[in-house]
Amino acid sequence: MSSRLVLLVVMVSVFTLSGWQVYGLIAEKSSPEDPEVLAATTTKTLEERVASLESRVLTLERNTGLVKPKSTGKIKEQYVQLAGGSVNSASWTRIPGTEFYFDTALYGTSVEVSWQGWIDNGYGSVRIYDDTNHRAVDNSELSVDSGVKSSFYSKPMSIWRGQNQYHIEGKNPLGEIIISSPRLKIVTR
Repeated sequence: MSSRLVLLVVMVSVFTLSGWQVYGLIAEKSSPEDPEVLAATTTKTLEERVASLESRVLTLERNTGLVKPKSTGKIKEQYVQLAGGSVNSASWTRIPGTEFYFDTALYGTSVEVSWQGWIDNGYGSVRIYDDTNHRAVDNSELSVDSGVKSSFYSKPMSIWRGQNQYHIEGKNPLGEIIISSPRLKIVTR
């Protein structure tokens, strides 16, 4: 029992002494906030270290989407031709042969995507459907009711990130809908 007591006293003494040393209670040591200690541990000036930290924070904020990258002022438009076709249905139906893959990351970080084309018979509605995420693409639905061949143009659509598969759907309560020359318009800044 006495050996355990001696061991306990020795351990408490060692921890106490080491704790005092860490906090500078036994030996007079400079604090880490002391400018001489700080200058000895780094070769950069305070301004250089602050600039470095600001740069890292900005990079992290951009990567997490908290800050939008600055626009270069250069706008670039590109078009991706899609396949057209026809369908005869009063409810949303896949137009055969219109499947395609698309990933906005291939075009940069600031991308707007819209689509356009022709409805040859002048009646009906069209939209783009996201097969990967099982949803109609927001802002892709367009309708024409003119009776003559008419063009359509969408607003910028909400394309989800990633390499997704899409197809074009159509409907016309009056019969067949024929879509020709559909294409994606990709605007990068």
